[in-house]
Amino acid sequence: MSAKKYLPNSPTCFVCGVENAAGLQTRFYVEDGVVKAPLRVKDHHCGYPNTLHGGVVAAALDEAMAWAACRSFHRFCVTGELNVRYLRRVPADVPLITCAEVVQAHRRLVHAKAVIVDADGLEYARAEGKFLPLSVEETLQVDAELLYTGDEERLFDCLYPEEPSSN
Repeated sequence: MSAKKYLPNSPTCFVCGVENAAGLQTRFYVEDGVVKAPLRVKDHHCGYPNTLHGGVVAAALDEAMAWAACRSFHRFCVTGELNVRYLRRVPADVPLITCAEVVQAHRRLVHAKAVIVDADGLEYARAEGKFLPLSVEETLQVDAELLYTGDEERLFDCLYPEEPSSN
């Protein structure tokens, strides 16, 4: 098993936004090539007592797949299509993790899949999605707003123009 490599956070994102008190405030990381994030559920994320709202489930799956697409393409990606399959009620009081990986990547489209599982590997929901890469310029604008604390994977550094070497 390889070491965790964290991904940057957003200040405002519903899923990973560290400053979004209404959001999940989770931290994505990569382990063995799979993008993962623990689900940090609060009462206001539930539709029913101790049951995570389906929209929150979809958001967690979508965000995990988007990060997997970003890693594959080295561009920020947006959702073009999202299909969620709810397998069972998603409990709020059980430690859960979202896992996502790329199924196939083309020049203009990334196909990814994701699951939400518990510690025993029981699946609660799964999704597939298609993601569209942003332009280099748009990606660099998004990257400029992300929060890096020093230990994150720098997904988009390859897009920045190289500094001319001084002789």
